[in-house]
Amino acid sequence: MAAGRRRLLARELEGRVSFDRRAYLLLPGEGQRPAYDEYVISHRKRAREMEPALGFTIPQVGHPYPRSSVPAQAVAAAALEEHPGRMDALEDSLFRAMFVGLRDVSAVEVLADCAREAEVPDPQAFVERALGDDSFRERVFAEHEEALAEGVHGIPALLVPGYAPITGAVPLEALRRAFLHLVEERHP
Repeated sequence: MAAGRRRLLARELEGRVSFDRRAYLLLPGEGQRPAYDEYVISHRKRAREMEPALGFTIPQVGHPYPRSSVPAQAVAAAALEEHPGRMDALEDSLFRAMFVGLRDVSAVEVLADCAREAEVPDPQAFVERALGDDSFRERVFAEHEEALAEGVHGIPALLVPGYAPITGAVPLEALRRAFLHLVEERHP
């Protein structure tokens, strides 16, 4: 969701802003949230109300939750480095797997399906290589620590230097107004 809005804002603001993708781990460990609960489902329902076109699926309480955020973020870090032209498609595919398909985006086969859908070359080998390369995992944890230090405690999140993080499912129009204000403030 944030990726699509981020890309739209970047196009609309014609290079007057730039965005860097960084990892934030909702689940940095294994099995921290074994199943969907009322709290998570309430956030999913709110996101679906705000952005119905994204097709959020509302799980039942007890439906298995992904084991960890680390594998998907490591694959994204590898794609950003090795196949940056496929990154947007990979982000979209991971989003659909997690939020529409209710799939476990920590599973190798799900990640390979997402890479395949994003047309990453040799998707199975790419995912296995990304997950086996500790440098991607280390980068993800370093970016996560940086986000925590900046006050990020949820997703999606946008950081603007000198301002508090913008987190959660903020409506596109509110983001547009905020960024237009920032652009005008910094470049009158």
